[in-house]
Amino acid sequence: MEKQYCDKCDRWVCGILFCTFTFCWLFFFQKDLVCSACNRALFDGECVATPMSYYHLTLTLVVTALAMFFVLPGKTILGFRRGLYACNYILSALFLGIVTGYDGESVFGQNYLQWILVATFSLLLLTVSKIISNVPKSSYNSQARSLLGNFLIMTLLFSMIAYLSNVDENFHRRLRMEYLMYEADYEGVLKVGADEEETDTYIDLLRAKAMLSVPVRSNPEGSGIGDNLFAYRMASVSTLSDSLKAMQSDQAMLASLLLDCDLTAFSDSIRIESYSVMPRYYMEALILSSDTIASQRFPDQYAAGKAAYDEFLQALEPIRSEPLRYQANSTFIKYGKTYFWFYTFHK
Repeated sequence: MEKQYCDKCDRWVCGILFCTFTFCWLFFFQKDLVCSACNRALFDGECVATPMSYYHLTLTLVVTALAMFFVLPGKTILGFRRGLYACNYILSALFLGIVTGYDGESVFGQNYLQWILVATFSLLLLTVSKIISNVPKSSYNSQARSLLGNFLIMTLLFSMIAYLSNVDENFHRRLRMEYLMYEADYEGVLKVGADEEETDTYIDLLRAKAMLSVPVRSNPEGSGIGDNLFAYRMASVSTLSDSLKAMQSDQAMLASLLLDCDLTAFSDSIRIESYSVMPRYYMEALILSSDTIASQRFPDQYAAGKAAYDEFLQALEPIRSEPLRYQANSTFIKYGKTYFWFYTFHK
């Protein structure tokens, strides 16, 4: 009776652990990836932006059920018991890692090195477990030892799943932003990874497109980019500038001129009379240009911006003799999201 109870306990613990991990992994951590991979596999990439809310839960439940199904051949082929019972889940773990390896191009995005390392790890785990299973064991506290052994093996399998899966944060952010762009939730796009240090050129471009699409009141369409452009980290300023120039949009061109630090061309290109409120970064650029038209048309906004610029110059004054990198780092926390800071250290 003790043996049967122990075996049953091991089966339930392993089943609950793996099922819970699989559901959470798919539903919370791999949500956008699983839906995009499914679109790629079923529709050859034609429906990448299909709303995920319609079928995400169904996909999660189906893949979870499939992963649990692979336990059956695992038990039949491997036949591990007691504290090694979790080894029977190795096929399920491989399945789960494989189906969450989508890299944007291939549904199975793992490389050869990953396959070699995982194959080596799996073979080593099974070999060591088979050796341990043949070693005589004391019956003392067998239940606790069995649970501990299964917890350890499950932890190793979960680590293998994470290694096989695509856990690139930028890639997941791109997928989430693409979906929000499809939903026309442009403010939502700008919130994705807003405080993260890491970015890439594709994320930069998605943000810029969202900025150009954010609704604005009584200002030219697309001028939202003038309020948001320098609030985020950029992977490549020059690449983003070139992408904006290619859009054939007046607001995109103004933004590219700011990125190029070409204040003369910016002042000559902007139509100040078309704005009821000057976007923040446009005004900061006009202050750097000492634009008299902007100061007359928006006296209060210009004065507030000029005071902020003077404060920035005062903060720089005591460290003028230091290297530029030191000056940039010293003033970044307070002024890093201003065009004054960007222009000073990128021109």
